[in-house]
Amino acid sequence: MRLSIVIAAWNGSASLERCLRSLGGEGRAADTEVIVAANFEPERLAAEFPFVSWIQMPPATTVPELRTAGIFRSTGEIVAVAEDHCTFGERWCTELKKAHESDHAVVGGAVENASTQRALDWAVYFLDYGKFMPPMRAGVVRALSGVNVSYKRPALMEVESSFRGGFHEAITHAEIVKRGGALYLAPAMVVYHYKNYKTTPAMALAYHLGRSYAGKRVSGASALRRGLFVLGSPLLTVLLPGRVIAGILRKRRHIAALARALPHLLALTSSWAWGEFRGYLAGEGRSAGQWK
Repeated sequence: MRLSIVIAAWNGSASLERCLRSLGGEGRAADTEVIVAANFEPERLAAEFPFVSWIQMPPATTVPELRTAGIFRSTGEIVAVAEDHCTFGERWCTELKKAHESDHAVVGGAVENASTQRALDWAVYFLDYGKFMPPMRAGVVRALSGVNVSYKRPALMEVESSFRGGFHEAITHAEIVKRGGALYLAPAMVVYHYKNYKTTPAMALAYHLGRSYAGKRVSGASALRRGLFVLGSPLLTVLLPGRVIAGILRKRRHIAALARALPHLLALTSSWAWGEFRGYLAGEGRSAGQWK
C-alpha cells in the first residue's frame, strides 16, 4: 500500500531538517510520498529534500490547519500524520506498514523524549506525551498521539467533516470510534520528541490548548451540561497532574526526571485547567488560533 507522510511544520527550518533527515532512505521509497505543510519559509530545504512535496502556508496558519492541508494533498492508501519537532525511529515506516497489513484502520505509536537536559522540557513531554511513553502493549487503546498516527484512507475520509476546518486528533478519533472503529497501538512505531521550551510560551500554549479543547467539547451543548463542566473544572488542578504522575510511576521510567520536572508540571497543568474552565464558561475565544 502506498504511504503518505504528512508533516505539519511550525518550529523552523532546523527542526524540520532534523525531522526529514531521520526518515533516511524510507522517505525516498517508491511507495512513499512525503508532504510538508509549513507556516514558515523552508529556505534551502526544498533543494536538499527534492522528494518532498511542499505546501507553503501563511505564518498565522495553525497546526491543525497545516495537518488538514497536508491530508487533502495526500494520495496514499495510508495517511500518516506527524510534526516537525519529532524524528522518526529507524524502522518507523516498516513498522507502520506492517501494522496496516491488519484490518486496523487507525494505527499509532510511541513517543519518546529526546530533549532530556532541562526540567521544563521534561514537564511538557510528560504532560503532552507521557501516556504514549514506552513501555506499552500492542492493542486497542483509548487515545493515540497526533504526532505519530496513521489511517487507512477510507476510514479517514469517512469522517472528513471532523477535520475540514483543522485536524484535532481527539475530535477525529472520537468520531471514528463513534462509528464503530477502534484505535490501535503499535509500540514498535516510535518517534522522538525533540524541542526546547521557554516558560511563558509553554504556559500560554497550555492555557490555549485547554481552552480550545473545552470550547470544542461543549460547543452546542445544553446550558446544564456546560454548567456541570464549569463546576467540575476546578478539580482538574488535582486530576490532571495526578493522572500524569500516576501514569509515569506505573511505567517505572524517568522517575528522577519527573521529580525534577514536578514544579513545572504543576504550573503547566494549572494553566491548562484554567484554560478548560474559561472554555467551558465562555467558549474557545481566540485560543483556537494560538497553536502555531
